[in-house]
Amino acid sequence: MNTNNYTADIFDQLSKGNFICSNAIESDQRYLFQYTEEHYEELKEKFEEIGFTLESGNNYYYFSKPIENNHATEAKINKALRWLDILAFFTTFRKDLCRGARFTPHDILSQVDVNLSLREQLSAISKRSSTDKNFQEMVSALLKELQRDGFIDMENELNQTWKLLDAWDYMEQIVMAVSITQEETSETIENETV
Repeated sequence: MNTNNYTADIFDQLSKGNFICSNAIESDQRYLFQYTEEHYEELKEKFEEIGFTLESGNNYYYFSKPIENNHATEAKINKALRWLDILAFFTTFRKDLCRGARFTPHDILSQVDVNLSLREQLSAISKRSSTDKNFQEMVSALLKELQRDGFIDMENELNQTWKLLDAWDYMEQIVMAVSITQEETSETIENETV
């Protein structure tokens, strides 16, 4: 295959706001990661020429744009806030959840049945994105959204096993950045009032 095709495939995926992860289920996705890793500097230069910055995370790649209008920035902030809520939901579901972890919708639904906090979080997340009526539909819609955003992938259709991809780290980094900013703001306020 022509290397320009790989570059086009990488651009196509990343320009939609998705990630390229080393632990993707599909072998062609893993190959795109490998290709990106091997040609990172060359790809970075190509994409910068058209206004995109190729960023590397912990076993994943994504695009950022150095200059954006206010509308795009606001949309990103709203999306980040949604991801924070989703990460909080999954942390409530399973404290040990990390990249590479596997779960099924049944695992989540069984916890939703017994955990009021999890049920409330799922309802709050679902209200913003859809009008799903029952918890099974809410979980299904949430998983499809996370798959579309590149954070999870279906590992086994037969038993509905999902896998957290390396891009999950991106959400975790956002939470850490928000926590650090909140701590710095709290310290600044305390120092100013003393």
